Amino acid sequence: MENVIVKMDVRGFIRFPEEAVKALKLDKLATQTKTEDGRTVDVGPYVDVEVDPVGKRVAITPIKTPKSTSFRFINGIVGSKSKFLYFKGAFNAIGLQVATGAYTLVKEGNKYVFTAKGAKKKGEWTTLACRNAVGNKTMLSIDTRGTIIFDHNTKNALNTKENKTMVAEYNAAKKTFKLTFSKNKGFINVRTIASHANASFMGTLSSHGIALPLKSFRTESQVDKNVLTFSVAALVAQQKAAKKK
Repeated sequence: MENVIVKMDVRGFIRFPEEAVKALKLDKLATQTKTEDGRTVDVGPYVDVEVDPVGKRVAITPIKTPKSTSFRFINGIVGSKSKFLYFKGAFNAIGLQVATGAYTLVKEGNKYVFTAKGAKKKGEWTTLACRNAVGNKTMLSIDTRGTIIFDHNTKNALNTKENKTMVAEYNAAKKTFKLTFSKNKGFINVRTIASHANASFMGTLSSHGIALPLKSFRTESQVDKNVLTFSVAALVAQQKAAKKK
């Protein structure tokens, strides 16, 4: 098995030095783009993150094309070939606190796996979804309190700073929502900050017989001018399956 050594900082980011970047082929998976000052820089690559709370494990799988749940590697300072990955959320998911220092990732197939000291059992892998904007995708999430959160890309595409209200329509047959945004014609107020926008969606879900998610529900959406559509079919299916247990 191939081991990779990374280091975690106080913010919960792990740094992949040049040797680790080459071992994971991150330099080959990244795409290049030109900056305004003419420099060529890497964009990405991306990574799927999975967690196993029972086994206190975190697995990462580097990928070139992002999925709706993927995380993105961040470039180091100019001139550096190191890359950073936000790991605090993964540690929270398996019940660990951020602790600075070196960590070992062990290659298992396509995955690179961190296992906490003293872990004896192994559980199932579950995908940990990134809550930030991924590539050029428009994403949203609904948390356990019924707040709908529009990521940075979605916020900008809908111009929620100006379009501060929305109307929600639900297609029960297709299990899709259609949200129409406007300056002041909607019934639901939308709050916007630098990183995202959000609104209370608990009453809307309840009125259509959809329970609050037991954990944050994240999905890709489609934006056409001031109209956003997204599916809750997966959420409804999860809730039906949970009732049968």
